[in-house]
Parts: sequence; structure tokens; C-alpha cells
Amino acid sequence: MLVRKNSHFAILFLLSLLGVNCHKDDSNQPGFDMDYHLDFVIQAGLGTDVEHHYYIKNIPSKYLTYLSQYGKTDADISKIFPSAVVLNGTYGDANYRFIDQAVLRVYLESEPNDLIEAAYRYPAPMDPGNTLALIPNQPDVKRILSSSRFSIDIGLRLRNITQEETNAHLDMTFRAYYK
Repeated sequence: MLVRKNSHFAILFLLSLLGVNCHKDDSNQPGFDMDYHLDFVIQAGLGTDVEHHYYIKNIPSKYLTYLSQYGKTDADISKIFPSAVVLNGTYGDANYRFIDQAVLRVYLESEPNDLIEAAYRYPAPMDPGNTLALIPNQPDVKRILSSSRFSIDIGLRLRNITQEETNAHLDMTFRAYYK
């Protein structure tokens, strides 16, 4: 009976290892990074009872420029994933401790209800200082970033009322993978 229980445990353990190893690692797959840098202002006096949205519209994707720079065509790109999203203080004096949750969604301005969550942070660290890194999701956003322009929605849920205006700088990196 003990041997049978141990063999079941061993089989379950091996299956769990196989499941972990089945996740495809794209870090070595060829591609290029698409970087975007945007500024916005978080107003003073914002409350904690709702999610506050910052819509930045009509951002040039520079997709064709990136393709040209790397000698690729649209057909060469299989997918585009978010790889890094960081909220920084513009002047180095910001402290994002008032943020409880953050989410970044991308969309086409012509389709504002078709948002894709690209990155999130929940819960945010209690005292992140001047930099708040979001965790990239793994949605394929090629259909959005391959357009000439795209838009973003930065959603913030606060743990404290904002005491002062904060100049924020958003750094986003998306990775375009080759087929």
C-alpha cells in the first residue's frame, strides 16, 4: 500500500514538472523591442473610491519604422507581447506609495471598447519610491501595435488621497517576435 501511494505521488510530481516545463520560453526567440515613452499628470485630490483613468490617445506606433530598421515585413512578425512597463517620476521626486493598483490597457481609438490588458500591478508595493514596475501580461497585441496609431488607458486605484500633483513618465517596451 505504501509503495502504491509513493508511486502515485511520484507520478503526480513528474506530471507537475512536465506541466511547468511545457510553458514556452520566448526569451531566446529572435525579435526586436518597440519602446514608447509618455508623460501624464496625476492630479492632486483624487479619491480612493474609484479607479482613475488616464487616456493617452493617438500614439504613433512607429511599427513600419521598426520593421524597416530591422529589415522585416509585417508577415515576418508572429506576435507582439508587452515585456516591460514602468511608471517613473518625471523629476525623481515622485513617490507612488498612494497607488494601490495599476493597470495598462492598449486599444485602437476606433475601437475603444476592445481593450487589451497589457500590464498590471496588484497590490502595488507600500513604498515603491520613484518607480513602480508593472507586471507584463502575455496577450498578443500585434493587431493594435501594427496599426499606425494606438491608444492606452492607465487605470489607477488609490490607497490614499493624492496630496499633490505628480508628473508621471511611463516607459513601455513591447517585444515583436519573428516567425
